[in-house]
Formats: sequence, structure tokens, C-alpha cells
Amino acid sequence: MVTSLPRETKTGGCTACLCFIRAKIDKILMIYMGNLLTSDRIIFLLVIFLPLFASFANAEESKKLVTFDYAIADTLAALQQPPLAMAGLAQYRRLYQEPLLPDTRELGNRFQPNFEYLASLEPDVIMISPPAHLNLEGKLSDIADVIKISLFGKNLNIWQSLEQLTKEVGELNGQQQQAQILIDSVDARLSLIATQIERPANPLLIVEIRDDRHVRVYGSGSLEDAVLTRLGLENAWQGSTNGWGFSTLSIPEAFRLEGQKVVLHPFYTQDQDLTSTLPTSGLWQHWLDGTALSINRNYWPWGGFPSALRFAESLVEALEEPTTP
Repeated sequence: MVTSLPRETKTGGCTACLCFIRAKIDKILMIYMGNLLTSDRIIFLLVIFLPLFASFANAEESKKLVTFDYAIADTLAALQQPPLAMAGLAQYRRLYQEPLLPDTRELGNRFQPNFEYLASLEPDVIMISPPAHLNLEGKLSDIADVIKISLFGKNLNIWQSLEQLTKEVGELNGQQQQAQILIDSVDARLSLIATQIERPANPLLIVEIRDDRHVRVYGSGSLEDAVLTRLGLENAWQGSTNGWGFSTLSIPEAFRLEGQKVVLHPFYTQDQDLTSTLPTSGLWQHWLDGTALSINRNYWPWGGFPSALRFAESLVEALEEPTTP
């Protein structure tokens, strides 16, 4: 679901010039249309004006986009239109374990950005994904248009939300065709993986051990579950989940679970400490029983299509690795 707050449209000299030229072209076309056009005249008009209209498309300036959401940043980068600036850029790079978005400006903490610096960049659009950052909407709307795109939550189809996100982001800079190509390429890649992936004997249990007493299990509404569905794999967790697609269980509850365990690490924290390792406590080691698969999570759990592909590729590698019973 996409909503935006309207602001006064900004026009520059270049845009005004283009409008003037287009008006002149429209006037000439009307003069020709007043007569019966011969085939020679039609060809003449096409030869003269088609290159001009093509140049108009290239002359339009790309919008200066800012985002506070990593799924939106994923999508902008995949469309070769990286955001001008992003809040939480340093953490984004730590999550992906790569120096991504090298030309994007850092706005500071995702929830406490540098508003003065943001305003100085004069962005055209600021994109957020509710419910995150709704408390900042008032201040952000004083700086630029705010577009809100809801991706995760109860009663939302994650894959459809990501497709809609890709289309909406593509429309902002006239990249509708590129957006559809991205959607089709992701579908094609996952379809190929589905034909090649090692099929596990049991349903997969996607988990993240949070501490000595709790484990997070990903199910309906999560990016991981959506990828499993696209790959034709069964998720062992069919229990309830929250608006972010996971459920937190205690040790006794965890020991009642069945399925092939796939452990995501490092687990997500606000600080994103990448030095965290798999638990060493005896209870968790007994629960993992040496047969659990392990995935180094180098993606955002609530990210866009690039994150989905990273999880799929990592899952392929994990399923191909032999386990020691």
C-alpha cells in the first residue's frame, strides 16, 4: 500500500524549456493535422520529431530520492538508481557485509537522523515503510514529499508487496520497464534454483537463536517463508507469527519442534554485532544435535528482492553442505 503527502511541485529552467518546445511541436502537429496527411508527410514528421521526443525522456532529471528503509534501498540499487542519502547506511553495510551504495550519503541513525543535513540535500522524495518512522513523518514532510510503502504486516502478501514496491520505485524515475525486468529476472532466477536445489527429507525450520533461553522461528509473513514457497519447499513452522513474520519460543517449546533446522547467524540487533556466533550452551548444542544447517545471514530479514535472492543462494549452499550426524 502506497501513500504520499503532496507538496508544491518544483520546476526548473530545463523543465520550462522542455515544456515550451513541446508546445511548439504540438502547434506544428495541429497545423499538419488540419490537412489530410500524406504518407510522405507522416514519415517526415516521424523522422523529425521522434528523436526529439526520445531526447525529452533522457533530458528529464532523475528525482533525488532519500529512504529510511532497507528494502527500498535494495530496490533502488537494483534499478541502478541508488538513493541520494539514507538513514542507517553504516548498519546497512554491516548487515550485507559489503560496502554497498558507495555514493549514498549517510544521514545517521535510522530513528534519529540529521534533519538539518537532510534538508540541505533538498531531496524530492523521502520514502519510508510503516510502521517504522511514522513518528518522524511530520518533520520529514516539512523537507520533501513523503511516500509511505507498507511491506510487512498482518494480512499482507509479502511477495506481492515486494512486486508493488519495485513497480512504485520504478515509476518515480520513469523506470517502469526496468522494474518489470527486475521482477521477471528474480522470478526466473528462483525458478531455476527450484529445479536445482537439493531437496531436504524434512520440512525446513528457519530459526535464529536469540540468547540462552529464546529462539526466533520464521514463518508466514517473513521474507524467508516467501522464498521457501517460491522454491517449492515446505516450512516446518506453521504456527502463529507476529507482524514481522516470526515467533519467539522458549527452550521447552523449541525442543518440541520438528524439521530440518536452518540456523541464521549472526542474529539481528540494533548494533548488528557481526562477531556473534552460534550458542555454546549445552542445551542449545543438544538441540542443534550436529545436524543443523547454518547460514551466514548477509541480507536484511525484511529486505527487497536482492535480500530474497541472497537468502535463496545461501540456502542452496547450506543444503549442499554435508552434515555430521
